[in-house]
Amino acid sequence: MNESQEQARRISFRDLLTIFFSKSHVFLGILITIIVVTLGVAFFTDPIYQVTGNILVKPLLEQSVKLMAPPATQMSTQPVKVQDITSEVSILESPQLLSMVVKELDLTKEEKPKNFLSRAALYLLAPVNRLMVAWGLSVQPSPEDQALFALKKKLDIKPVPLSNVIEISLTGNSPERITKIVNTLMQDYVEYHVSLYRPKGARGFYAAQAELFAQNLKQAESDLEKFKKEWAIIEISAQNDANIELLRMLRENLALVQANISDRQTKIGVQKRNLARTGEVGAITKDMQSGILEELIREMGPLLIDRERIAALYQKSSLKYQSLNRQVEEIQKGYSKQTKDLLQGSALDLNGLNSYAAVLGKHVSEIERKSLLLSEKQVDYDRLLRELKQQEKNYLLYLNKTEEARIEEQQHSSRAANVIVSSWGKVPSVPVFPKKLLMGFLSLVIGSLVGLAGAFTAYYMDHTVKTPEDISRTCQSPVLTFIADQTQIMPGGGLHPTPGGKSPASSISQLPLGSGHTSRPAGGVPLWMAEPLRYPEILESFRPLKAHLQYLAKSRHPMVTQITGANRHAGASTTASNLALVLAWDLVDHRILLVDGNLADPSAHQTFGLSREPGLLNYLTEEMDLQQVVQPTMRPNLEVIAIGKRATQILSPFDLIKFSTFLEEVRTRYDFVLFDSAPILGSSDSLTISTKIDGVLLVAEANHTHYEIINSIENHFHDSTKVLGIILNKRRFVIPKILYNII
Repeated sequence: MNESQEQARRISFRDLLTIFFSKSHVFLGILITIIVVTLGVAFFTDPIYQVTGNILVKPLLEQSVKLMAPPATQMSTQPVKVQDITSEVSILESPQLLSMVVKELDLTKEEKPKNFLSRAALYLLAPVNRLMVAWGLSVQPSPEDQALFALKKKLDIKPVPLSNVIEISLTGNSPERITKIVNTLMQDYVEYHVSLYRPKGARGFYAAQAELFAQNLKQAESDLEKFKKEWAIIEISAQNDANIELLRMLRENLALVQANISDRQTKIGVQKRNLARTGEVGAITKDMQSGILEELIREMGPLLIDRERIAALYQKSSLKYQSLNRQVEEIQKGYSKQTKDLLQGSALDLNGLNSYAAVLGKHVSEIERKSLLLSEKQVDYDRLLRELKQQEKNYLLYLNKTEEARIEEQQHSSRAANVIVSSWGKVPSVPVFPKKLLMGFLSLVIGSLVGLAGAFTAYYMDHTVKTPEDISRTCQSPVLTFIADQTQIMPGGGLHPTPGGKSPASSISQLPLGSGHTSRPAGGVPLWMAEPLRYPEILESFRPLKAHLQYLAKSRHPMVTQITGANRHAGASTTASNLALVLAWDLVDHRILLVDGNLADPSAHQTFGLSREPGLLNYLTEEMDLQQVVQPTMRPNLEVIAIGKRATQILSPFDLIKFSTFLEEVRTRYDFVLFDSAPILGSSDSLTISTKIDGVLLVAEANHTHYEIINSIENHFHDSTKVLGIILNKRRFVIPKILYNII
């Protein structure tokens, strides 16, 4: 590449259009992407509103007149300085003030997004944030800190130039919410400002003392309640009176019970003595007899009399006496049993009276102990009560003094405050974002600019050769001709005009022939030069190659030329076949030979409708002469050697001595020999062929072949002159014909 020529090269407007249209897909991709993303944001995100409020900083009164309130004509003020405005902005942005707003409005409760896109983004970011916190890559702030950070991020506080006004702006999705936040912030700011600038007097001291005595009062109340609960105290004097009355009643009951016990013990003793002394019926005194005993005694008397009478008249062994005696004994047994039960019942009653007397005595002792204890705790109770009353008195005293000091400070503050809300925030009705019309227009403009930049960047970062100038600028070998892309062939054979007045040829890749064409069986490459008058533009593209080969043949005759591609599908086989036909048409007195040496993808036999065997490989590996492998074509001076059948026992047939013999023989029989081969960098056979022929025509595919590949091929041959030139295939003319004609 000639550096001086590169520096002298200028980019024309036509070159700019070429760059643009060659990368129009990049331009359209970027433009459509930006427009779609912008419109997606505009239509599928929550609208953002903005509310604004203003704070006015007034001049300060002179210190000497703050408390005097002189007439307006004599008032002396201090002008507002830039430092004063800056200080007020710092106060508005202070974390203390913002924390007050967060707590007052409970901003820790996040507002749920309404739009689907916003909800989806929040849903996707939440697990990512949790994962980063789990991995230790991030820290999860507290809800208060998170709300404070979000408020500070959306809040914009700035002074208005050339005025004493501070503008407070807040953006958000809910108009009512942000309006409430701004107004609360301004209201709290005025109070916070006054608290910072008010003169510090006795209010703080009194408030601190009131707080101290409030705590002491609370502690005294707690101690008194705890004392009452511990000792079950409600009112000591009333409890003592109640205990005295209760003691009197219990003692009276105890005396009665003890008297009953003594009387009962006396009666039981008398009965026991009577029973022990007589043991007869009637020994129980009248006052202790039950109804059954009285009935038994009444029945016993007549029976005893009858038994005595019968005993006097009859013997004791008589039946009558025995019958009366049994009745007496049965009555005596019943009497004894009833007497025993009666004494046992009396003993149980006596035990019950004794137990009751013991319980009464215990209650009396307990009440006497409690009465004594109440008397002992009277001193502590009175002390706690006095302490409670004293703490309450002190607390009320300092509370009143605090209120008096607050009123006094308020009077001072109202005279000394120099900030005021000049404009409260109003609920906005029109969002500041998204503005769909503006965003659509900007996306079109910005997308176009970015698309142009992307297209130019993609063009200059693309190392593929696109024009003959690209090859001349980046490669050493000359450009012999170029062939236009097949998609630009116009009806009737017309093409878009080319720079410099040249007429490009049609593509040499797969393009269907006319319905009457019979020279190309299915699977072969197109043979436009079989009927060159139908494709005049393609003919004009191949004639520079013919002229170049004729010029070289003057010094090296006959000449064997290898036609190979810089990469696969570059069109080397089609170039070789059509070039052979052009030579056959124009040089009717010359013999032309086309040899298919493309082992990877042979196509000459299909293109010309010939047999694949016998061919070149049969000649090299079998005992065959040249005439046996040569096949005639539709042109009498053009013959073709197909690829033939490959011998599996030979890896590289072109390394055989017979290949050199083949080249010598074709030189003696033909004027021009064209050797079709596989891409030279992808086939060792092509490299072997290139060392034994006279020259190489390199076919490069526009927009696919990188100039680094061509440089590699040129470096492979070093300073050899075997690379005769480069053919640029499938060149595209991207500028529309109408526009091209204008410029």
